Amino acid sequence: MKVLWFSVTPLSLKAEENTGIEGKGWISSLLQIALGIQDLELVVVYGNQSPFKKEVEETERLKIIPLNICRYGKRQIIKDMMTSREVDDFVISESLKIVQENRPDLIHVFGAEWCYGMLASYVTIPVVIHIQGLWSQIRNSLLLPGQSSLFDRFKPELWNHPLGFFARYQYYNLSMERHRREEEILRRNTNFMCRTRWDQSVVRFYNKNARIFHVDEALRQEFIGCKDRWQPHAEDKKIVLVTTGACYSIKGPDVVLKTARLIRENTDCQVEWKWIGGTDEDIREFERLTKVKAQEVGLRMMGTLSAAEMIRELLSSDMYVHASYSDNSPNAVCEAQYLGMPVIATDTGGVISLFSEQYDRNMIVPMNDPFYLASKIMELREEGFQNS
Repeated sequence: MKVLWFSVTPLSLKAEENTGIEGKGWISSLLQIALGIQDLELVVVYGNQSPFKKEVEETERLKIIPLNICRYGKRQIIKDMMTSREVDDFVISESLKIVQENRPDLIHVFGAEWCYGMLASYVTIPVVIHIQGLWSQIRNSLLLPGQSSLFDRFKPELWNHPLGFFARYQYYNLSMERHRREEEILRRNTNFMCRTRWDQSVVRFYNKNARIFHVDEALRQEFIGCKDRWQPHAEDKKIVLVTTGACYSIKGPDVVLKTARLIRENTDCQVEWKWIGGTDEDIREFERLTKVKAQEVGLRMMGTLSAAEMIRELLSSDMYVHASYSDNSPNAVCEAQYLGMPVIATDTGGVISLFSEQYDRNMIVPMNDPFYLASKIMELREEGFQNS
């Protein structure tokens, strides 16, 4: 059987390019699982938006095809800032050529927010959409508390980085176009892979005739193979928290800063909060917004770490905190649970589906509530301190 994957995430057969970080972990893990299935031939297509052209990579049962879509020239760049239609048309046209050349038995599309999902309107081969996040939810979470427009969102950059301001402002304007396209993909397609109550419900809302297959997420092998388990080690007067993932606005960095400040100012506890995957540059925008300095409240941006380094940092922390405004089934929460860590997470999207019925529902907290989050962090810390 030959399966054709369409992925937004770049993949490579080169080990140094598959580090399992910045969103690559789950799809690389799924790739290894798929290649363990006998008589399965896999073709993976991804959109290469880098100006450097990538070449096809191939082994006995795996072919990786970069779809080079970088457009050159001022006119094209300006046009693409206004609309993604020409890029979409090019991607669909090139994708159909790849489908014709490879003649798969099944087309597996990762995510409904990209134009690959429109392929079902052009082919007779079965197409299944593997729901990731949903752009409608992301758009609903773009503006943070205290912001009433996208101009408010990006105006701090206007004087220092005017070109960057207009580029980001226009990109988020384009998100409405992407939102509408996603709705069409959900309405037109028949087959969907879902994994939470939330993504199943949203698909059913748009498409009552959808065939939904439950498919859980693949975790990184480094976590699955890890023999170590988290042990309570609360220290008097100190709490060590950890958050992982990219430091985008929808991931709640403003909430993290506010929560850390609340704990610092209202308890006698010293806070060390590690953000793996975020950088000092990432957090500056949210420091300006909240008037809270990361360094002053104990938030340390640790940048990119390997899976082994992440495991070490997680096991040395008191608890994992997920403060996101928008998510479906974040692997970061699953990885922390797999190590046996206590987890506090915001009740957004499909996050609630990642916890067993026995888990303390008080630790699934409302979005954008640093006061409740701070209280639950301290409550969980006290429990760990008493049991250690």
